[in-house]
Amino acid sequence: MAARKKTPTRKRREAPEKRPEETRLHIDTRNMYRGAGVDGVATADLDAVAEQLRGAHRALSAGSRGGLEAEYACLNLPQAMAAALPEIGRAAAAIRRHRDVLVLGIGGSSLGARAVYEALRPGAPRAGGPRLHFLENIDPDYVAELVRRLRPEATALICISKSGGTLETVVQYLILRRWLEQSLGPAAARRRQWLITDPAAGWLRALAARAKIAALPVPPKVGGRYSVLSAVGLLPLAVAGDDVAALLRGAAENAARCATDDVRQNPALEIAALHYLLDVRKGRRTLVMMPYANPLRLFADWFCQLWAESLGKRTGAGAPAGTMPVRALGAVDQHSQLQMYLESRPDKMFTFVALARWERDLAIPLAETEKDVFPFLADKKLGDVMDAEFRATRAVITEAGHPNMTVTLDTLNAHAMGQLIDLYQRATIYAGLLYGVNPLDQPAVEKGKLQARRFLENNGRR
Repeated sequence: MAARKKTPTRKRREAPEKRPEETRLHIDTRNMYRGAGVDGVATADLDAVAEQLRGAHRALSAGSRGGLEAEYACLNLPQAMAAALPEIGRAAAAIRRHRDVLVLGIGGSSLGARAVYEALRPGAPRAGGPRLHFLENIDPDYVAELVRRLRPEATALICISKSGGTLETVVQYLILRRWLEQSLGPAAARRRQWLITDPAAGWLRALAARAKIAALPVPPKVGGRYSVLSAVGLLPLAVAGDDVAALLRGAAENAARCATDDVRQNPALEIAALHYLLDVRKGRRTLVMMPYANPLRLFADWFCQLWAESLGKRTGAGAPAGTMPVRALGAVDQHSQLQMYLESRPDKMFTFVALARWERDLAIPLAETEKDVFPFLADKKLGDVMDAEFRATRAVITEAGHPNMTVTLDTLNAHAMGQLIDLYQRATIYAGLLYGVNPLDQPAVEKGKLQARRFLENNGRR
């Protein structure tokens, strides 16, 4: 009998493998609502502004159409910058040949990259990678001491200013450029400089063309405090060896999560709505962001600039908008600010940021003589104590009637930081639309810049 011909078996189609870093943020807003003693938002209050919320979502969606030419181009960076990663990678590879990298920028040109940089390395550069120094302030002693310690032949500069004329960054650059030129000569100095600025306008762009200095563009429609997912943040982070592609993927994932106008399914819209209502309906005008992890300390700084500069304005009717953002760090500021939070004016709301687990935890050793003194520490680790401190602070804040929410990260990595960045950029723009202010400009800051120039022109006289 002829052998039966075997029918080829079809290979079972396997589900695409999930990247290990791709986890969602866990956002718990229950304590922002009225109940259990919390003076929060009533469901009826949220329902009453349902059409206003849908309108904010429509405006954000319409303003995001058009890629990098859109009004809210910053929200399109996760997709748009993916194509620029090879160019950024080549520049990063050249910069990584240096031992020290000075990142010159201030405010939005520095805080975002620095926040991610510090979040992803608790205390040390990657093995074999350069040391990044973020020069934000123009403190003369700090700059002079830094220059004294560094070797110019092993140092590179990344100078970041979208306008190309930010005063603090310009003077840093002029001093450090001269330091390189005096030690190495003009040609070698130029090979150690990279500029990130407007693609067509401004002093830095003109300098890049004239002196043939390597330069990367900041999209014209992307403002400084919204620019961390552009070359402004991606180049320094790529130099540091961080996974900038995962950062962009995380931001894109959060954007997809926020695609609906249903406030209960769109966390950025819900966060904006709750903070807006707690301000205008409840007089909660101070917003405290309190991470319970040292590496997230500067994320709170980045958020404070984003929120304050975007929303601290007057509406068309002249009414003040926005809430005052305050930085705190758990557990440290339990010993410096918690008394004020618990017994002072009921004008505050809180955002806690916590980690679900620690990469490296330490067991607490107890000698026999200490077990009777600290029985609650038996078989505990340092992370257990931090978690207890966090839960205790949240409990007493809630018992005091203060609205609060918690954002929990499963893992502190680039993907999670991308989600956080998009979440709060999006929430900030929604909030500006709810208040009726432009979340992209900063007219009062511009006044201060002009006044500083006048003082310099007049040798300090008014």
